[in-house]
Amino acid sequence: MMVHAHGGYRARLIRLRPLGIILLAPAIVLLSALILLALLGIFVIWLSVVGVLVAAIVVSDLVRRSMRRFARLPVGAPARRAIGYPGR
Repeated sequence: MMVHAHGGYRARLIRLRPLGIILLAPAIVLLSALILLALLGIFVIWLSVVGVLVAAIVVSDLVRRSMRRFARLPVGAPARRAIGYPGR
């Protein structure tokens, strides 16, 4: 900042010339690539967490069904119930 004789401040504006843009381009590209890789990593972690949750739900359901089936059937009983009216 520059101080004028009247006591006011004047801000200096930075002007990007073509050489400045050319010098900043690799930094901008590198920063963009890092952000893209970070977002891709977050997506892969999220996808694996969702996959583990779905697998846990499926395994839990299968275990619950098999426990219910084994608890109902006495040893040597048929796996399926007879079709028709009960008692006939």
